[in-house]
Amino acid sequence: MMVADTVKLSVSLKNTRALVIFDKKTRSYRVVDCSRKNFCRVYVSKNCPPFCEIIISVKDYVFKRRNPKAEILEL
Repeated sequence: MMVADTVKLSVSLKNTRALVIFDKKTRSYRVVDCSRKNFCRVYVSKNCPPFCEIIISVKDYVFKRRNPKAEILEL
């Protein structure tokens, strides 16, 4: 069962698509699937870094800071 603070999002950028679960209360995220997952694990870190365009767009959308660069759909 999903809590009201948890949001499931489908995020699409020019070359990247991802499914993200974001918890508003703890400000934590979990990337369920990403088209760049293998690249990030090999060259960046074991998890999606906080400076990733997908994560930044999700935070912009959830906290309404500014218009996200990505196309975001709530699931």
